Amino acid sequence: MSYGDVFDALERNSVPYVVVSGVAVVLHGHIRPVFDLDIVIASTPDEQNRALQTLMQVGFVPSIPVPLSMLTVLRMFDQSAREIDVFVNYHIPFNELWASSQEMRVGDRMARVASLEHLLWAKRITARPHDLMDVEGLLAIQNRSEGSGSV
Repeated sequence: MSYGDVFDALERNSVPYVVVSGVAVVLHGHIRPVFDLDIVIASTPDEQNRALQTLMQVGFVPSIPVPLSMLTVLRMFDQSAREIDVFVNYHIPFNELWASSQEMRVGDRMARVASLEHLLWAKRITARPHDLMDVEGLLAIQNRSEGSGSV
């Protein structure tokens, strides 16, 4: 599923966000199925409200009618069954995620994606079977890249 319209809307409305989890894993080069988009947003009330309003403008509806400030993560869906998990509290503080994140091309758009180091750290913390498989795949890519002289 494509989330280009989401990235465009977040950028257009200057909403700071960082892509994590499955989409980030794929963008870093480990190919595996992805079923939703996970993003981390800043924890300030203004940023939370702008993020929520932006996602609702794109057609996403919160799964529960609770303010973001009361949650760790809010699951949102649109009419075509796309899912976004919006993390307000994450394993890594947003400012750290943002500072080391990088812009990556997603089709003809750009998205702000967690660094490989932060992605590996988060995957090791959650340590579900698919997270550990992601860690193996990402480390293999990192090792190949270091072995070829790339950084």
